[in-house]
Amino acid sequence: MNHLDIAYENLNDLLDECFWAERRYFNAAEEVEITEYKRFLAKESVSRNKFCHKIVSRMAEEGITPNRLDIVKGSADRDWLDVIAAMEHKTPTNIVGACMIQDEMVLILLKRLIDDSWLPVHILEVLVPMEFQIKQSHADLAKLKAKVKKKYKDSQL
Repeated sequence: MNHLDIAYENLNDLLDECFWAERRYFNAAEEVEITEYKRFLAKESVSRNKFCHKIVSRMAEEGITPNRLDIVKGSADRDWLDVIAAMEHKTPTNIVGACMIQDEMVLILLKRLIDDSWLPVHILEVLVPMEFQIKQSHADLAKLKAKVKKKYKDSQL
């Protein structure tokens, strides 16, 4: 197995993790009750979906078939561990935290692929902005948390 094959295998791993991140954000948007978080999480789910499909299309241009083309979202396909976790950890902090943990996996794989530089340039051109936008979304989330905290603190006075 040559280095390029390993890079494509890692790209498939990234694609898989990115689809899981999309699912986490989608499900989190359905679970959280605070409107500001709902909007943010839904927007991030759409963003992850766009990244996934850009990667899939770039892989297709190279004649590479991705291992996964989509992921089922929503509550219908949840296993009992997901249901128990959602019931036990229904606070916005825990719900959003699960999304951030998934994003960290995506960022680790992104960094590895970008630093490795074995993939074709037109694929790397998708990965670099993807890494930036995910990091930016984490900064936006920090601002949103402060805004929501202040809003709900002020409304309780």
